[in-house]
Amino acid sequence: MQDSLYKLLKDKKVADSYQFYTSCEYKLYFAESSFQALENIINKYQQTETKRVNKVYSDAVTTGVGKYIAHDNAVDYFGVQMNVTSAMDKLTMEIMGLLHSFFDTYAQWLNSSLLGEDALPIKRATLVSISQKLLSYPEYAGAFVRKVSSIPNEDQYLYIADFNNTLKHRYQIYVSNRIDILSVTGDVSIPPFTKDGRLHIKEDALDVLKKSLDYCKDLLGDSRTFIEQYYSTNNNNYVSHRTYNPKTFLLFESEEDCNAMRSPKNHYHYVEVDPTNIPDKFQIMLSCDRMDRTDKDEQSLDCCNSPYQIIMLREMGSDKIVGILKPDDTETYKLNDEHELRYRQYSFITTGYEHEMFTAICGEETFNIYPCFSDLTKIVI
Repeated sequence: MQDSLYKLLKDKKVADSYQFYTSCEYKLYFAESSFQALENIINKYQQTETKRVNKVYSDAVTTGVGKYIAHDNAVDYFGVQMNVTSAMDKLTMEIMGLLHSFFDTYAQWLNSSLLGEDALPIKRATLVSISQKLLSYPEYAGAFVRKVSSIPNEDQYLYIADFNNTLKHRYQIYVSNRIDILSVTGDVSIPPFTKDGRLHIKEDALDVLKKSLDYCKDLLGDSRTFIEQYYSTNNNNYVSHRTYNPKTFLLFESEEDCNAMRSPKNHYHYVEVDPTNIPDKFQIMLSCDRMDRTDKDEQSLDCCNSPYQIIMLREMGSDKIVGILKPDDTETYKLNDEHELRYRQYSFITTGYEHEMFTAICGEETFNIYPCFSDLTKIVI
């Protein structure tokens, strides 16, 4: 079943932000899977070592001699034998790396879902820049925005960031894996480390990783709750140039061609405008929204990048063409391709466009028709 959040974001003309939300979810899913694997490895290792140590004490009581024999501990990592402590290091690094990456994607999620056309470019959208920028939007004032603005200074965020930056730029932080033979207790911990004058004390590995994972999960859940509540009663103030699904005009020479949707004589895609008040730009996406179906199994929502290289500007209430739209980029899009989802930006031309207009309308080049993504007007000569 389609996520209701996707439908909401599409209706508020910020559907492109959903890809960042699902990316956040995916990172947390992998981090949680690695955490569970680490927990299993630690528990199994400590159970095995506890049995070995207890056997030493049992032998000492029954035979007078108890001897602890050094041995290798290995785990099977998808067919590769790894030292158990190295496996703990690997999983810890994976978890912390995913959580650090989560914050970058989280910033993109807030940036695009709340700021629309006003969003920072992806390369400039960091957690720090977004957390500060949101404070300047009075409509988003409240506890959640204050919480986001405080994240870069919170202890849990700094622990995650400092751990990863130390590994990336300085030295390895090795997980400490020990069994105390006297007390027969295990200890798997992340040792103390310092970054930019901040001292992070020694902590139990599972405790600090669980705390970090829950911290990120709570942030994502809080963001979804805030956005759903805000959009339940408000629209986005920064999407005035965004629209879905240009219409399609088709002229056929025969009823047979029309019924078969074959070989239209004239054809073009268009948006209707007031010629005296044409917006300075258009941002266009294609969307096939079937979420209103009563049968939940038939409900679906698909959004795609606009593949159109030329779109007509047609006067409202008539069939007069008053200009054309052309994309600001040089990309070639196809429906459901691998491009990042975006509202593609177009600029208008209202003078000297006639040659391109007639070539597009009457040309013999392949004309793509997307019935699910466009209202069709079909006329037979």
